[in-house]
Amino acid sequence: MLPAFIVIFLMFGIIAAYTFFSYQSMCPKEGTICEGVTVEHVAVGGMTKEQAAEAVRQETEKRGRQVLEMDVNGQAVMTTLAEVGYTFSAEGFLDEALKVGRKGNMIENYREIKQARKNGISFGIDSQMDVKVLKKFVKKKCKKLCTSAQNAQISMQNGELVYTDSKEGITLDVDETVERIQKAVNESKDDTSVIHVSAKTAVEKPKISKETAERCKDKIGTFSTTFNAGNVNRSKNVANAARLISGSVIYPGETFSVHDAISPLTEENGYYAAASYNQGKVEDTLGGGVCQVSTTLYNAVLRAELEVVERSPHSMVVSYVKPSMDAAIAGDYKDFKFKNNTDVPVFIQGGTYSGTIYFTIYGEETRDADRTVTFESEVTDTIEPGADKITYDKTKPESYQTVTQEAHTGYKAILWKIVEENGKESKTQVNSSTYAASPRYVTKGSKKEEDKPKVTKAPQTEQEKTQKEEQSEKKSSGEEKTQGKTQVQPQATPQPAATQAPEEAPQEAENDGVQQ
Repeated sequence: MLPAFIVIFLMFGIIAAYTFFSYQSMCPKEGTICEGVTVEHVAVGGMTKEQAAEAVRQETEKRGRQVLEMDVNGQAVMTTLAEVGYTFSAEGFLDEALKVGRKGNMIENYREIKQARKNGISFGIDSQMDVKVLKKFVKKKCKKLCTSAQNAQISMQNGELVYTDSKEGITLDVDETVERIQKAVNESKDDTSVIHVSAKTAVEKPKISKETAERCKDKIGTFSTTFNAGNVNRSKNVANAARLISGSVIYPGETFSVHDAISPLTEENGYYAAASYNQGKVEDTLGGGVCQVSTTLYNAVLRAELEVVERSPHSMVVSYVKPSMDAAIAGDYKDFKFKNNTDVPVFIQGGTYSGTIYFTIYGEETRDADRTVTFESEVTDTIEPGADKITYDKTKPESYQTVTQEAHTGYKAILWKIVEENGKESKTQVNSSTYAASPRYVTKGSKKEEDKPKVTKAPQTEQEKTQKEEQSEKKSSGEEKTQGKTQVQPQATPQPAATQAPEEAPQEAENDGVQQ
């Protein structure tokens, strides 16, 4: 009988040999993954890393095609996870899968291999939603199904104000909706089922009810100016801009911009070329005349005592209002803006008729009946035009001269607001303005007038000599004689017809594209 220690030694040897041969039989081939390993539910045992990566990619593409259905206020929006920014990465997890059965000693590796074969070892992948893409989807596809609250509307029909009911709206909480989608995707395990998510919405109440809108019923400010209806293009511009402004409703706290209301000053928007100021000269530009529109509205706003936010004078004085009573429009650097600083909406009605433009502002009259408001223009300084600006035309003779633009006197002025109430008068300054002077523009000819060539007499014939002698004899026999040399009066050089002075250009303001 063998000694006990030998028996024990033999047993350990047999076990070690069995373990070794078992390990060798189960050990994965070089560069392949152990059997029983899965990555994102994909069995990758026996595969190389590249093969496993392709198998996982195909599986995750199925995940990307999974449908996401959004419920937005009872309306459905369908998409896929890939379209809302679903991405994945399995690189790190595949490296870990390759290490199964390889990272310890033989015994540890053998046990891990047996465990993988019996119970399986699973790895996930690094998947995530691109938040920027997801937000873009929510804003573009979901938000458009939400309606903004509508304030009560005001319009003018047959000379009377008409009021329309307000409407509630639905607002979308974009950030909360994004979080709901991310949570639902992370919790979804079945890539074949539809993921249902309800968007986070809330009811939006309108700010202005019909009852509040109906308080806009009184004429609180009105003003009109006149223009030359015979200037067709300018008249069309004035009428067009007035039309674009008329019907505007400015709710409490809102600011109205004339530039935004009447732009763009293009032919497509109904404008024509007419006179406007450009660097001290009067030139035709698209929309010439619209400054009379903003000026007329400015004076109506002053009388309604609404808050003036922005106003600029013209570069030179205009003829349709006194200095400091104007409001110029020029590109995006000169605009007339005012704010509705009352508690009810204000409504603008305007238009043109028979060479007159008018604006009436409706609101709620809260001022005392005995309160009167007037405005007074005060010129504080006069600026002389200076010397003529002369331009020479080489194609015209030196005798030619015409005035292309008359001189404009410049001014400095202040506008005063005078209020009489309860027998007391107060006077406050509204604005101050400076208007540049502009010299007279004259065009003169510079072409030299050529001297007339001397006439060379042809030699006399014998017949002409005989006739001349006979005439001399008649004179000497008593006919009327002329003493001395006959004076021949040269004919005056005809003067060029006087160039008719152009019709005085309207005192028009800067408009879109015109620089001072």
